[in-house]
Amino acid sequence: MATTLKDIAERAQVSVATVSMAMGSPGRIAEATRRRVLQIADEMGYRPNMLVRGIQKGRTMSVGVLMGFAGDLYEARIFQGMHHTLVKAGYVPIALMPSEDIPILDQIHALLDRRVDGILLRPTGMAMWEKHLHEALDRKIPVVSVDTETQAETHHVDFVGTHDVKGGRLAARALLEAGHRRLAVLTTGDFAQPMYFRREGFEAEVSQAAGANCVSMIQPWAEVLDDDSVARQLLSLSPRPTGVFVTIGRLAECVYRAAAEMGLRVPEDLSVVGFGDERIASRLTPGLTTLRQQPRQIGQLGAQLLLDRIRRGEPRGERQRILIEPEWIARESVSSPPPNPSRPAPEN
Repeated sequence: MATTLKDIAERAQVSVATVSMAMGSPGRIAEATRRRVLQIADEMGYRPNMLVRGIQKGRTMSVGVLMGFAGDLYEARIFQGMHHTLVKAGYVPIALMPSEDIPILDQIHALLDRRVDGILLRPTGMAMWEKHLHEALDRKIPVVSVDTETQAETHHVDFVGTHDVKGGRLAARALLEAGHRRLAVLTTGDFAQPMYFRREGFEAEVSQAAGANCVSMIQPWAEVLDDDSVARQLLSLSPRPTGVFVTIGRLAECVYRAAAEMGLRVPEDLSVVGFGDERIASRLTPGLTTLRQQPRQIGQLGAQLLLDRIRRGEPRGERQRILIEPEWIARESVSSPPPNPSRPAPEN
């Protein structure tokens, strides 16, 4: 049976009110009494009832987390950052993931019914939680989006993510500085997704370079890992691009395979720059030059931004938007363009 405040009071020979003050309002009783009560509580294995305490203080010390958990290391690191920050502050995350069996609105209601103090959200194409965020915002429950920004204009949702546009510009600048003028982007994703903004930044930077041009091709998300046809189509253009930017690292595999099938060498005939620095980046041969994101920091800052809103009791203050610049990771996949880029190199 769980130890109660009454049990502690009887053993300490004080009132239940004194025990309660020792637990939550130490300045109202003598310090010696407080220490003796806490020591007895510890010896008796007392654990506070956080549900009751939350009702008394108007907070449940819990935060809803809506995001995917598909075994992706990037997602895991975002959640690690959230989890570490929330738990350190005394909050408990309640995580829900996309589900074909549970309606989106039911997931949000499940969090609201448990009186979460705030919601952390990573929007995904599979679960359009943002359609129902007004359910939380209308109840003055703050919401922070991480990694992917919500787009509904009526939503007042803070955002923490990667500076994807700047990352795209950095990729273009590196290829331009290496001498490339025939450039291409292989991407996936629609407007509002990070890959879209990476492409946007790349194209904007190329448009400012004299004599440079850029062609963009989109590969459906469902085919990112399994289909090299779009990459082959890209490398079959005439004139053929000599520098390719892929907006997600997994697309680099498609480009590498297509290049090998066509007798093209990386980087001698084709330079490739990726984004995300996923595990595959260092395992490709040659290693993929890429832009490294900071998923754990994104999760940490997102959680901290939410906690700040909760503590201030300000769910709809001035909207915050924090962008973290990606880090340039140089490997062996970028070099100067070949003297005759239109002709595939002979196979060894």
